[in-house]
Amino acid sequence: MTWVLIIHKDTISEKPHAYKKDTFILKYNILNRSNLIKIILVAIFYYLTGKISLAISHENDIVTLVIFASEGLALASILLFGYSMAIGIFIGQLLLVITAISPSVAILIALVNAIEALIALKLFKVLNLNKKLASIKDVFGLILIILFILQPFSAFFSNIILLFFSIIETSDLLKSFFSWWFGNIMGQILITPTLLLLYTHIKETNFLKLILIGFSFSFISYFFQVIFPLHNVSLLLSLTLPLIIYLSSQKGIQYATFSVIVITATTLYLTHLNLGIFTTDSKINNLINLNFYFLSQMLLLLIIGTLFNERKKRENELEMRIEEELKKNQEQTVMMLQQSRLAQMGQILNMITHQWRQPLNNLLLINEVFVYKYGKNKINSKDVQIFQEEYTLQIKQMAGTIDDFKDFFQPRKEKSSFLINDIIEHLIEIITPILNKSNINITFTQEKDIYMLGYSNELAQALLNILYNAKDALISNTIENKSIHITLKQHNQHIELNIYDNAGGISETIIKEIFRPYFSTKTELKGTGLGLYMSKLIIEQHLNGYLSVKNNQDGAKFTIQLQAE
Repeated sequence: MTWVLIIHKDTISEKPHAYKKDTFILKYNILNRSNLIKIILVAIFYYLTGKISLAISHENDIVTLVIFASEGLALASILLFGYSMAIGIFIGQLLLVITAISPSVAILIALVNAIEALIALKLFKVLNLNKKLASIKDVFGLILIILFILQPFSAFFSNIILLFFSIIETSDLLKSFFSWWFGNIMGQILITPTLLLLYTHIKETNFLKLILIGFSFSFISYFFQVIFPLHNVSLLLSLTLPLIIYLSSQKGIQYATFSVIVITATTLYLTHLNLGIFTTDSKINNLINLNFYFLSQMLLLLIIGTLFNERKKRENELEMRIEEELKKNQEQTVMMLQQSRLAQMGQILNMITHQWRQPLNNLLLINEVFVYKYGKNKINSKDVQIFQEEYTLQIKQMAGTIDDFKDFFQPRKEKSSFLINDIIEHLIEIITPILNKSNINITFTQEKDIYMLGYSNELAQALLNILYNAKDALISNTIENKSIHITLKQHNQHIELNIYDNAGGISETIIKEIFRPYFSTKTELKGTGLGLYMSKLIIEQHLNGYLSVKNNQDGAKFTIQLQAE
């Protein structure tokens, strides 16, 4: 049933933003079809579970202290489906007690139970508890609400009603209060978490597996109480509780709480049939042992299982965060690599320009001589042949330069064995025209031919960045006899490659920062701050080596340590 309230509001202001004859439609759903079905089902199951609880205990009045399942169902239903479920709780409780006491008393008792449920939902919202019981805060919050608010409220007012209508005597009030309080606590602590967990994890729960687990734990309970009976509650608990905790860690806490309910139902039924460990002692001892067995399993499961789930959730979140950070780092590394390559392309074009300068000058001179002779009509066949040979030679030299650079800096996908000496000599040959322009002398000292397995072009790129860094340092400082010196030596499987310059060294305040990305001291030269970072990245991650720097007497000393082939 849906009530619809329509309110018309006429214009009360001529301001630009005033409303004109706006219609506000307020739909207030008290009992829509879905809620009505849920309320009916809650009432039916409340009544049936109450009857079952009383039927199991009808031969023993104090068994009602063990578990009253209807209270657990009532609390779970209102937490899951909202305030309207209080109607179903009221109806179910009324039907359950209407034949045992007068209608007026039954109505008042049912009303107390409905109000108790409404208080529970309100407290859950105020305390911001999660009905999924996802954290230890949610578990303890639920338990404390049951122990110290809901059941004291229910037991107090219900027993006051019973006392007022002379259904119990004043001398029995304390005993009746405790029985009411404790029986309802057992029902809510056992049933409510199980229903909440099963409903909120319904999508990831395999119900066929749930049924098989239920049969398994029912058999285990029957086996250790009837077929191979144990006579010690602690021993029985030590056998079932580890299985339950293990089930929680492997399959999920909802499976484990369901297994506790199965054990509870099986044990109660066996006790009702006067079978099992909880019928071998006095009534009071049986009751204490039964309560201890049920409550210890559920409480320990809820605490340990929730802590385990919280830890697992944090681990999953940490793994996801690590994956995200790794992805970000990879993307950033790719971006910086692209930026570094763009900067290096500029360096390569600069070197190509210097390599081409002499051939282009030669071509210009040859062309001018040829044009001059042509103007004087002094060209013969021999002159044409010489012109063709010289022109072809210079063009081939320029083309060879392009091929050298292309082969030298072409990326390699597979590792190969290469001679480090050749890489250094070829690199010196390429960079020398640039260094000569700035009057920088470069030398190379080697002990012997040294081979390694890796990516030759990546080593060349790393060395080029270091050499350019040394060149820029020498240019920015007023130093005579500017020089760069490279040494290469090997001891057993250890290769050491040193690059020295005499630019005066690196300030001690920044020497530890120069390998960081985007860190640059070349403000005037507009450095990218990626050259040395990429060199370190290439040497340490791609070539399994190590790159370091320190100051010596005249300048900086870069040391590359590698493994020989």
